[in-house]
Parts: sequence; C-alpha cells; structure tokens
Amino acid sequence: MRIAWEEPFGPVLPVIRINSVEEGIHHCNASNFGLQGCVFTRDINKAIMISDAMESGTVQINSAPARGPDHFPFQGLKDSGIGSQGITNSINMMTKVKSTVINLPSPSYTMG
Repeated sequence: MRIAWEEPFGPVLPVIRINSVEEGIHHCNASNFGLQGCVFTRDINKAIMISDAMESGTVQINSAPARGPDHFPFQGLKDSGIGSQGITNSINMMTKVKSTVINLPSPSYTMG
C-alpha cells in the first residue's frame, strides 16, 4: 500500500493490520517520514514505550494529531522537515545572542 509510506497531507487513513506492538513500531519506523503518529491504548505505560520507540516528531496518545504554535512546536523527523517550528523555536533559530562588555575608566556602580 504505497500511500502508507508517503506523506499525502490529505484526508487519507491507510489501515494496516498488524499482529504485535513490535510489528506496528517496525511499520511506523520503516517510512522515510516522521511528522506525527498516534497511539491508541488504555495502557499508559505501553503508550509511552511505543511513543519512545516511534521515529516521529510528535506522538499523540489517544487522540488525533493536533498542533500549533500556541500549543507546542511543530516537530519533524526524517524527510518530514528540519528541526522545530513554533514561535519560541523560530525566534531562537533566527536570532543570535551577543554579549557586549563596556569597561569604563572607573566603576559607575557595584554589583553584589
């Protein structure tokens, strides 16, 4: 099923029957893309274990994908983007911190 290995950005839901958690993780990580993934389970410990093993920028647990700069950064792995996006990450990537020290002939104030 070719569409399961692409990034269509459309209302498409490929359904693949798997027989184990390990097989599901393998299918997830076999893609060249890693934008978002979802895990649905009642076992939160298993959900976290699966999320840790998934090569995805964001993993939603028990919900459909949702993101936005007002919620949390947009994360992309593999061929699904470079780095993080969102207001804080964008500002950090587009700015450079610089320190300037001014040495005056005599101290004008004291610190401490």
